[in-house]
Amino acid sequence: MLRAACRCTVAKNERAVWIDTAGTVVGAFWDEGPFLIQPKSRKDALKGAEELLQCGGFALVVLDGTEPEGTETVRLTRAVREGGGAFVAITPHPSLAKLRLESKILPHSYQWRRGPFDDPVDVQTATVRVRARAAGWNASADITVPVTPHDVRLSLEPGLADRRGLPR
Repeated sequence: MLRAACRCTVAKNERAVWIDTAGTVVGAFWDEGPFLIQPKSRKDALKGAEELLQCGGFALVVLDGTEPEGTETVRLTRAVREGGGAFVAITPHPSLAKLRLESKILPHSYQWRRGPFDDPVDVQTATVRVRARAAGWNASADITVPVTPHDVRLSLEPGLADRRGLPR
């Protein structure tokens, strides 16, 4: 959902940035989408998020892989207020959040494509339960989403040049 929000922000000619401290984000999503920053340390991620939020040049800042603690949360909240953008911290402990979102895949909701021997081969769809909470209200919805496999391109695929060992 956050990736879709980032793409929508960019489609509206505004800037979005995803700060990935864990270094787990890869793939073609980032070619035309938001800026991707992969800082080397937790401290760099928090400083960068605060600076990007304060400057007012970004409509959406997503912090992934680093959990703000104590005064860091207060500083980031203040930076959001000063800059006027939106801030999302992906964390299991949402302190000082205006809106809390939780999502989980329902375990028995998978729809499978069956093989020739009637065994499950590929997942076709899955249902995700999304729960939103804010001061004074609580709502949830079940969303069925299609599952699309993504094959990782390898340098040894036919038709591609083997570029291992070449300088960048």
